[in-house]
Amino acid sequence: MVKKDERTGETFAHFKEPWFFLETAEEYTSLFEKCGFKVVFSKSETFTTSHTPEEVFRIFSSGAIAGYLNQDYYDVELTEDYISAFKEIVKKAFEQQSDESGLVNLKFSRIFLVAVKD
Repeated sequence: MVKKDERTGETFAHFKEPWFFLETAEEYTSLFEKCGFKVVFSKSETFTTSHTPEEVFRIFSSGAIAGYLNQDYYDVELTEDYISAFKEIVKKAFEQQSDESGLVNLKFSRIFLVAVKD
């Protein structure tokens, strides 16, 4: 949505994603072992929770938005208009994702890993 919106698309094309994700616990184990750690425990889990669109936006604003609206991840200047439009587009997207009960299902993947440096 942000990518395709005429108010944000041009600027968002300059966004460089700051996140790094692997798909499985085994991939994280391998990464840590290659970096000299002994992995004692590694497990990935997916959680699904249901929230109102407003709650989803608060969750998004407490974490992910810091990446999406961080000047360090763009090679063009972020304007107040871009930031405002970005937030408006995301809020509307969450509203559109709500089901008949008015809730949005969020899926969170988490890695639980304990490692010791050799």
